[in-house]
Amino acid sequence: MNFPTVLESINDLNVEQVKYLLNTADGLKYNPRKYTFYETRRPVVATCFLEHSTRTRNSFVLAAEKLGAIYLNFDPDTSSLKKGENIEETFYTLKSQGVDLCIIRTPIPGELRPLKENPPFKIINGGDGMHQHPTQALLDLFTMIETGFNPHGKTMAIIGDCEHSRVSHSLIDLITMMGGNIILCGPSGCLPKSTLNPNVELCYDVEYAINNSDLLYLLRIQKERHKRFGATNYFCDYPWTHGVTMERLKKLSKNIPVYHPGPINLGVEIGQCIINNPTNKHELGYMGYEQVRHSLWMRMAIIMAMLERQI
Repeated sequence: MNFPTVLESINDLNVEQVKYLLNTADGLKYNPRKYTFYETRRPVVATCFLEHSTRTRNSFVLAAEKLGAIYLNFDPDTSSLKKGENIEETFYTLKSQGVDLCIIRTPIPGELRPLKENPPFKIINGGDGMHQHPTQALLDLFTMIETGFNPHGKTMAIIGDCEHSRVSHSLIDLITMMGGNIILCGPSGCLPKSTLNPNVELCYDVEYAINNSDLLYLLRIQKERHKRFGATNYFCDYPWTHGVTMERLKKLSKNIPVYHPGPINLGVEIGQCIINNPTNKHELGYMGYEQVRHSLWMRMAIIMAMLERQI
């Protein structure tokens, strides 16, 4: 199955490609002997993170190494970018050094799109500003399915800074593609003005969102992405207006899983009691660590698919 040379957004994939990735990740999870060790020529997989990362970068590093690839850490802070070299020239230098695939994170939305015309190597978007984070959405879907939640015909409430979150944009595209519905909930400055997707509903009332959903996905207030502020007020008031705690869920009699992509603002969008109640089943509990655990298998599957190697 052919995959795009540049995986910039969820919309670069179709349903069959998504199912292929889910099946591949499942095979890697349950049959570790199926790891692909490249025997003829080990591919070179690089990371280029122009924004900070803990979960995404580390899981891609582990995924590449488990597949037997040569891993190259491109550190922009110690590179010729600091001497004025532009990013395109840097990428062609990496290509000349043998890089086959690069996972790129950039603070600029859509910066990877022009590379689709003449890509220097295969590219995976590791997050571009407020635009997209496709591999996060894919690993979230994999986690849901592996823990007993099929989004088809179900409703997921995404609560938090939906407008400024690249994760929410990718989840909207992916979950609705797979037949699910989404409620976007948050303060007014954290929601889009409108939605053209008939499977997406906007609301400000957190209790309505919780009551009408089968799964909660929480997002932090991204203060760094709010240009003019109001965001400080959101942050101060948020625990009472939209924060999700065990007490609030029990009061509403909602026994549903709670997801969070991290990093967490503890005590703001999510309460400590939920963090202290991890689960790997489709029931009330914190799924964040399961998301991190399943990220390895899905990102291995994505690397393999991009490099056109199958298990």
